[in-house]
Amino acid sequence: MERGFRVIGQPWAYYLWSIFQLHNETINVWTHLLAFILMAVKMVSFSFQVDFVHDSYTWPLLAGLVCGMALYACSSGAHCLQSRSELVHYTAFMFDYAGIGLYGLGSVIMHLEYCSEEGFYDAVQWFFVPCGSFLAFLICLCCSVSKTLYTRPYPFVRKVWQLVPVGGIYVLLISPIVHRLLRCYAYDYECNDSIPYHIQQMVWFASSGFFFTCEFPQKLRPGLCDHFFHSHQLFHISIMICTLRQMDAVFIDFQTRKSILELRPPPSFLSSFGPVVVVCLAELACIYVFSKIMKRKLTKRKLDAKKM
Repeated sequence: MERGFRVIGQPWAYYLWSIFQLHNETINVWTHLLAFILMAVKMVSFSFQVDFVHDSYTWPLLAGLVCGMALYACSSGAHCLQSRSELVHYTAFMFDYAGIGLYGLGSVIMHLEYCSEEGFYDAVQWFFVPCGSFLAFLICLCCSVSKTLYTRPYPFVRKVWQLVPVGGIYVLLISPIVHRLLRCYAYDYECNDSIPYHIQQMVWFASSGFFFTCEFPQKLRPGLCDHFFHSHQLFHISIMICTLRQMDAVFIDFQTRKSILELRPPPSFLSSFGPVVVVCLAELACIYVFSKIMKRKLTKRKLDAKKM
């Protein structure tokens, strides 16, 4: 039997204070709240070593950090507030999807700027960020479709809606790293200190995919993982470690490959943050539309229930 669910229809303060109580969402809230805090600490730590205000070469890094913090703010907020009502549940997780899209876009921007070799950069720089922007929006759109279209018991196609755009943007953002790994290990090209961190983040991302798609370990003992060690909690922890390793790797690349970066045109504030703003606005529009659709569906369901 599942335990630890919060009461619906309570004041907002009830759900905010519930993060200090034990229920089925406590660990989900705190894993990504902790990740948000650690990401903010990294931003402060980096700010003591670089000039985020005057050095335009740091702006893609700052955009990536902001997008990472947006991911964790949206996720922890969704798990904290989603039990207030059915409409809040759907809308909150649409914001969660928007945060995932923004994080993917931030990673695309950082990896292109700091982690790509010259030949790779020259070949893809004209379409890399626009493609990442489209895929980031597609994450919000497709996941919102999957959330509003399907009900329990969820068919497998629901996960397809979710995983295809996420997988697409990950393939894009990781491609500069894969290119470097091939040069490093297959062709004995110079491997710098960031490579082990890049490998770690890839391993942890694969681990997060496993826990997201497989109901393990809770399917072994139903009810045992209602509070602790649920697969979604392990998914959260894997993503947290993945992103923190990623930021370490990107910062090492920024520091050790500065001479390569300076051969390119300096990033502008618009090129670093413009795509983030555009995608953010598009995602807000998407959330507004799907929230309205869901509100109509829920209203219709209540009216149909009264007629029975």
